[in-house]
Amino acid sequence: MTADTRRAAIRETLAALFFLVLAAVATRPLAWRLSSHTLPGPDPAIDLWTLHWLSEHAFAPSQLFEGNIFRPVTHAALYSDLSLGTAALVAPLRFFISDPVVVYNVGLLLALAFAGWAFAKLATALTANSWAGLLAGTLAAFGSHQLSHIYHLNLLTTGWLALLLLGLHGLATRPGPGAIAITALSFALSVQSSGYYAVSAALLPLLFAALHARALRTPHALRATAVAALLGALLVLPYLLTFLEVRERDGLRRPPGMSRNMAFQPERDMSSHGVFYGKLLGNEGERLFPGVLSLALTGLAIRRRAPHALFYASATTLLLLVSLGPELRVGDRTLPLPYAALFGIPPLDAMRHPYTFAAVATMLLAVLAALGFATSRLAAFQWSGPVVVALAVLETFAPAPAVREVKPGLPPVYDKLARLPPGLVLEVPLAAPDVMLWAARHGRPVVNGDGAFLPSGHALLERTMRREWLKVAPESIDETETTALLRDEFALRYLIVPCGRESSTCRLAGALNGSRVFKLLEELPDGDRLYEVQR
Repeated sequence: MTADTRRAAIRETLAALFFLVLAAVATRPLAWRLSSHTLPGPDPAIDLWTLHWLSEHAFAPSQLFEGNIFRPVTHAALYSDLSLGTAALVAPLRFFISDPVVVYNVGLLLALAFAGWAFAKLATALTANSWAGLLAGTLAAFGSHQLSHIYHLNLLTTGWLALLLLGLHGLATRPGPGAIAITALSFALSVQSSGYYAVSAALLPLLFAALHARALRTPHALRATAVAALLGALLVLPYLLTFLEVRERDGLRRPPGMSRNMAFQPERDMSSHGVFYGKLLGNEGERLFPGVLSLALTGLAIRRRAPHALFYASATTLLLLVSLGPELRVGDRTLPLPYAALFGIPPLDAMRHPYTFAAVATMLLAVLAALGFATSRLAAFQWSGPVVVALAVLETFAPAPAVREVKPGLPPVYDKLARLPPGLVLEVPLAAPDVMLWAARHGRPVVNGDGAFLPSGHALLERTMRREWLKVAPESIDETETTALLRDEFALRYLIVPCGRESSTCRLAGALNGSRVFKLLEELPDGDRLYEVQR
């Protein structure tokens, strides 16, 4: 190993450790409570199950999009964003960790740290200035919007977008196997992490090609670009075909009104999640204010016409335009915007919050800020790098997220199930508390599940169950539509009424006493009840 290689390895290791420390601070106290605490809410629960399943089946392609939830339907993992880019980071660690809570918490830390490192790598490559890289990584990965969405793992999986841009620059300047591989792989992982990042991963290369046509027109670059595009498409094709199948089966579409309501609205969304700016601007809306440091250095990059500033300024403008949603009202007139055209392309009609494109725009502003700093006179002073990075850390410092304690193991009813013959299980209700965690831990097929979408049959089951079983206990449970669905459509074998953990379900247990369809197998010591369907 040469001295230059050794110095480069040390520099990358220190950068990775820097962002890992920032990730630990941003998610405090999870880094030192990996097995006992996690983030609360339905989205972290969905992401926990998804990350556990994907990382466990990373080397079993036929099972990757399946799952043990939402049975008996197939491709259960595709009813929410996959965050596959983070699953790829976690997969090598699955030889050492198995508990889904630890897997999720480690994935959360790695998603943030990797995003910071990737944007730092991109900015360092563009500026040849390591401090500019640390500045970009801090602003991009730990900005206000990102940390306000700490509970949405798919939105934190942004590092692959940075590496996609790095690969594109490589195709224009040093076309070869390395640039091809990083471009194709980063594109595929971005697409399979979030639908919004999929759109960004398509728009950014198109704009890059338009603005770098001369460099990409050489025979060597043209061949490398074509190979990268083909390889990226092949890596995405299985996911795309499977998602389209699920989309047609269960109608995974959003009404256009959602996109109008959740479009970027500067008067509402230029607020901040950060401690400092939150006091000045408030923390309502989508908290998309990028910070004075980012804006000032971006202005400097544009004024000084820094190298690559044209592309990043144009990309920022394009994504901001898309973030405004399907239309813009000007007085009495309504003007159609580019988002409307994107929304008309299947499967992009599953989108609902265009403001996420504004979030990607703030990440590109972070790269512009790095360009501005690197071309400023300040960069000549040794003290300026640490100072500007420290300012970025202070600007992005945010309140700690809410956490909740998680007990180890499974409720006793699942230990009982492990000793019984296999069969489909449902714990009432469909999205019962912690049911996604239980599904990840025990691995048995269950009817339960939660996601951005529900399979059509499960959506019907949820509605009928809430109406017939949970609002008021039925007089004759065997005559309800819910019972018919579970017995005939879902082929259910075991029903769990978590009376001991959720007292509101106890009245359902009383209604089941006179059932001929559901036979009580056991009342567990904690009060939960386990029934078997009689056929």
